[in-house]
Amino acid sequence: MDATPVLGGRYVLRDQLGAGGMAVVWRAHDQVLGREVAVKLLNARHAGDPDSRRRIHEEARAAAALSHPNIAQVHDYGEADAYFGQVPYVVMELVRGGTLQERMTAGELPPRFAMRVAAEVAAALATAHADGLVHRDIKPANVMVTPTGAKVVDFGIAAAIDPGGTGDPDFEVLGTPAYLAPERLIDDAVEPASDVYALGVLLYRMLSGHSPWSADTTTQMLTAHIYIDPEPLTPQPGVPGYIIALCNRCLVKDPTERPSAREAAALLAQGAGLRVVDDIPPQPQAGPWQEDDDPSVLIRPKAEPSEPPEPAVTAPPAPPDAGEVRKPVHRRRGVLPFAFVLLAAVAAGLWWLVAGDDRAAPESAAGAPAAGRSVPAAAAPSATSGGKAPATPGAATPGAATPGAVAPGTVAPAAQNPANGIPTLTTTAPAAATTGATPSPEPEATTPAPQERTLTSEGGSVRAVCQAAGTAQLLSWTATKPYKVDEVEAGPASAAVAVFRHGNERVRMTVTCAGGVPSHTTTG
Repeated sequence: MDATPVLGGRYVLRDQLGAGGMAVVWRAHDQVLGREVAVKLLNARHAGDPDSRRRIHEEARAAAALSHPNIAQVHDYGEADAYFGQVPYVVMELVRGGTLQERMTAGELPPRFAMRVAAEVAAALATAHADGLVHRDIKPANVMVTPTGAKVVDFGIAAAIDPGGTGDPDFEVLGTPAYLAPERLIDDAVEPASDVYALGVLLYRMLSGHSPWSADTTTQMLTAHIYIDPEPLTPQPGVPGYIIALCNRCLVKDPTERPSAREAAALLAQGAGLRVVDDIPPQPQAGPWQEDDDPSVLIRPKAEPSEPPEPAVTAPPAPPDAGEVRKPVHRRRGVLPFAFVLLAAVAAGLWWLVAGDDRAAPESAAGAPAAGRSVPAAAAPSATSGGKAPATPGAATPGAATPGAVAPGTVAPAAQNPANGIPTLTTTAPAAATTGATPSPEPEATTPAPQERTLTSEGGSVRAVCQAAGTAQLLSWTATKPYKVDEVEAGPASAAVAVFRHGNERVRMTVTCAGGVPSHTTTG
């Protein structure tokens, strides 16, 4: 390896932090983000196997999704070139502090400190188990002791829960012999109870200073895990009796009789004198992004006010919004009187042309139009008028003349088109009997309501709707435990997608709209 090797063109290896049976851990500098990280390189024996590289890659991806204050975060994964081939590496958070192994070697641990560390390790395991992962290598060397608490490291070789094991008589077990649960040695079953077993061994050693079994060789230790019951932990000064019982329960051979990591964390925290707050909020209904109640804003310096431009003469200004104060605009006084005179002359000319000889027809005594004229009926209510008929200049007013009435076959006065403000000319038919009844509006066409359906799968369920032909949209999505929502493409689109994940298992629901009704297909 070079004097200053760089992995992935980014991570500069500085110095070696430790080594184990599977890998070497280096301190490295991340040139992109400018931070110190820990890089774990698998050794040649495991790195040369393509299946091992694939498995480590998948497990590192799953471990990177974990987020907990007592878990060292996984940042990245890559493969580097070496003389024997590609070497997989995992980039992790660099934890400042020593290992629990170093602290135990230095001397006896105070009981409350031991229970606090065990509680924090159990809390980290509970989070991993809830996400479908088993650590598989809990031991003092994989627990970092920092001023802010313990951190579990080396989740890069974790595995998804698989109680069935490998089924292969020649399986290879990853882990440390002193902490391997019996079920792992029999069929390499991957289940949370195996981590609880290792936690029990860890707690036993921290409180008593020795192992639950007397074994001189690795073979004797592995045999003891399967066939020999551990020596029960005896009462210890400063250790509550329920902690002693908890430790012994963690070491039973039957994994179904061991406590969960969550239960162990609660009891250990109580024994360490920590305040335990049981926080199990109801799972919220997953859905689209919700707006922030207090959004961020950008405040800029106020611009200098400028004089408003002179309004155009041909178009009057739009009415101002409520509360808006406008600066008065000074117009030339000589223009307005001339404009009014011109408009009056044009109006008189139009009336002369339209009315013709009919302008001299006598009016009735009651103010009704003379015989032979037709009176336009009141306009029917429009769809946007709220049921009220609009006022029209042609409506008859009692006791007043109606200059808008016209003779048969003549051209009616220009009416204002409410849609675009352009006058329209209409030709009236010969006079007919007018009933004055308002025509009924035609019924509006109804649009069928969008079809909604709740679709379910092994990983979760979605509420979907067909907004339009061939367009699907997800209204909400909820994972079914132990699955979690991994990815959502809510639409609207020709296909909306929701992906649920549990460890390395993925369930992909693709929702489409066939015939206007949501349906889905499920793939792994």
